[in-house]
Amino acid sequence: MRKYIIVFAIGMLSSGLIAQPLSKTDSEAINARFSKFLEHTSKQEFDKLLNFLHPKQFEGNSSVSMKEMAQMLQLMRIKLEMENVEVGRLNGLSPQGNNKYALADYSMDLKLTLNEQNKAFADQIVNGLKGEFGAGNVTYDASKYLITAKGAKNVIWVKEKALGNDWYLVDFDPQRPQAWKSIIPEKVLSEAATKTK
Repeated sequence: MRKYIIVFAIGMLSSGLIAQPLSKTDSEAINARFSKFLEHTSKQEFDKLLNFLHPKQFEGNSSVSMKEMAQMLQLMRIKLEMENVEVGRLNGLSPQGNNKYALADYSMDLKLTLNEQNKAFADQIVNGLKGEFGAGNVTYDASKYLITAKGAKNVIWVKEKALGNDWYLVDFDPQRPQAWKSIIPEKVLSEAATKTK
């Protein structure tokens, strides 16, 4: 049985005049959502994962519904293993009106095992992972059809009044902080970019 080590270490930046401390209720809600998100990822339950992602991330892809995207990933039958998952800092960001935001980071080791039927996707997957985690953190052993990746990620959790009471995850790249400005106000994105330095 695989072990998934999830360490929740919640800390606030001591210097943050802009930083907004998260309430205990918000911290617990985000941690619970994050734990479930990682669990569904490890089990490749892609249809359930979609319930954790901010819906506006998919608005630009009108030709493929979120459900269809999940079904395609499942049909590829790539064995995915996540190991040594560690969730680090959870920092409150400035609320905007009734909407709340929190920055989180996590690291993990990924193993993706392909087979004869899906090995044709190897280059596409490897290139995608290199874009996410950096070229030096991704390897592919063609003899074993095994792709490995080590990396750290940042995400912004969003709680919008229009979406109800749940927190939704938005992938965050500090090198491209404006990528999701249609979802998250630029002030919050800039604040998040500063906190990742």
